[in-house]
Amino acid sequence: MAKEMDGWHMQGATVAPRFGLPAMVKLFSIVLITLSALSLLFIGYIASRKADDIAAKKQIILLENVLRDRQSLLARDQLGLARWDRSVKYITLKFHASYVIEEFVSSLWYDFGHERSFLIGPDGRVLMSAWQDEVDLTARDLKPGDDLRAIAELALTRHHAHRTTIDGGFGQRPVPASQVHAIAAFGFAEVEGEVMLATAMAIVPDDGEVALPEGDPVILVSARPIDADLVADLNSQLEYEYLQFNRNGDGLLTVKSADGQALGSFDFTLFKPGADIWTIVVPAVVLLCGLMFAASFVLGRYIGRLSERLEESEWRNRELAHRDALSGLANRLCFDKALNEAADRLAHAPFAVIACDLDRFKAVNDLHGHGAGDEVIRVVAERLREAVGENGLVGRVGGDEFVILVHAFRDRARLSMLAQSTIASVSQPMTLSNGADVDVGISLGIATAPEDGASARAIMSNADRALYASKQGGRGRAFFAEDLPPGEAVHAA
Repeated sequence: MAKEMDGWHMQGATVAPRFGLPAMVKLFSIVLITLSALSLLFIGYIASRKADDIAAKKQIILLENVLRDRQSLLARDQLGLARWDRSVKYITLKFHASYVIEEFVSSLWYDFGHERSFLIGPDGRVLMSAWQDEVDLTARDLKPGDDLRAIAELALTRHHAHRTTIDGGFGQRPVPASQVHAIAAFGFAEVEGEVMLATAMAIVPDDGEVALPEGDPVILVSARPIDADLVADLNSQLEYEYLQFNRNGDGLLTVKSADGQALGSFDFTLFKPGADIWTIVVPAVVLLCGLMFAASFVLGRYIGRLSERLEESEWRNRELAHRDALSGLANRLCFDKALNEAADRLAHAPFAVIACDLDRFKAVNDLHGHGAGDEVIRVVAERLREAVGENGLVGRVGGDEFVILVHAFRDRARLSMLAQSTIASVSQPMTLSNGADVDVGISLGIATAPEDGASARAIMSNADRALYASKQGGRGRAFFAEDLPPGEAVHAA
């Protein structure tokens, strides 16, 4: 026994290195694989968090943009009634209840679908409030700090910033419908226990036949409840999962009143692309225990695919933000961007703008309902798209308002041919899905750049004026801005 022990000690100097190196290699391999696995897990954690953060921010920004788009649409609807001599005459100068009930509120509800409307006079006095077409003419004073009063006061500030002196009193500098945010106030308000999306603007003259007296004008406020119908309308463009509005402020996007008080919040299930990372990272880490290179290769390929998915998601979100949900045409945001870019390139690429407005569209809504009106809008959009083709961009900027940015040519002859083919195409009878036969017409106002202006604002303003002249001249026709009487066209740069 003692000899065996001595022999073991004698061989220790040579045997120990033989058995010690494999152990060290194994230990090094374990440490290396562990560090590599931990590094990959950490990278996966950071990548998933970053991907989720970027996706969350983009989804919230897109929801904010869609809400602003709805507010802009409300304001554009208001513009035709708020900027009107007749409204000044029968509301501001002498309040006529019959006009308010039979024409003003009726148009807001039946033509534009404004569920709540209010007329607010000086010092926050409510002159009229309406729910759909039910009108309450009981006057009452809004308390200081009331949400409606705060929005009305903001609209007053916008009005006074654009107020001008005219014969007999005051008016307001005209702005094109695309710049309605300059004179309108946007906000959120709690009205009778409901949170509403609201817009407000001053009632001002348009043709100068009447004038505003000294002091504050009457403010028109339109509001739409943030209810299930509005949420569904928003989500038709967003396609978010479980989008809802809650009366608490714990959601992803908090809605606040003009004084900063939280009224509620939007909440939805965020799309989290980062969660998909783990379905690849974890198997890659397991695989790296046997083959680090293969695991690194797999992870690299996955990160590339993840980047493509994020880019695709971002592209889809941009498309949704620039497309009109009903017609599929470019929306106001997209068209304004294209128009401004065209104005910037004007020196090298002149262009033309055609403002369009449907004729007899209100009759379709009145006789067949808003569903039929929506179907007509889709059919007209397709006919406009086919008529314009590759010659320009077609956009929908209001209820029955369309615009065309023509970049292929701008000479009067070809613009006239395009206008006539557009009128002929839109005016063809159409059969609705319910079997009803309807027909609508279209009036056009045409402005060319740089002859009718060198800025997007001037071109659009002249196209709108030409459209108004077309409407006044009998509808169903095209009118060129260059044919406007001297002094009516805007040529500001």
